[in-house]
Amino acid sequence: MNTHTRSVLVAATLVTVAAWFASGLCASARGVTLIQESNGTVKTYSDVYMSVVGQTLTLRSADGKGTMRIATGACSFDKNVQRCLPYSVTLTQAGKTHTIMLSYGTVFMNLTNQSHELPRSSDMLAPRTVLVLFKTAHGTYVTVKGTLDQVKT
Repeated sequence: MNTHTRSVLVAATLVTVAAWFASGLCASARGVTLIQESNGTVKTYSDVYMSVVGQTLTLRSADGKGTMRIATGACSFDKNVQRCLPYSVTLTQAGKTHTIMLSYGTVFMNLTNQSHELPRSSDMLAPRTVLVLFKTAHGTYVTVKGTLDQVKT
């Protein structure tokens, strides 16, 4: 498969995944995390515990075996939706913490009790909901959407 075809396939997959997440099909009160590796393999983690303490979003797998921490910065508000850049991502599994190098990404948070439109979109972000999209330096795409279980400012 040539590079152009692969890029189009990855872009189409990400648009489909983003549309699915934006539609609010997440059934649980927690979140869903999708990880698409550079080889096209997609892993789905359901019922992910999500919390925000200060500028750090913490995601913990349902089985408690994995924790991802996303530290954000350079935040701004577009009406009531907070938009931040992820500047540090770590993954802890089996007692070992690994830093994940990022290419780019965005974290959207609606910490209010009402739905609000995502910036430059007609899609709504439900109350107390977070949407995270980022690409790692190794070409892995990570998409997270869900309701926050805990918020401490």
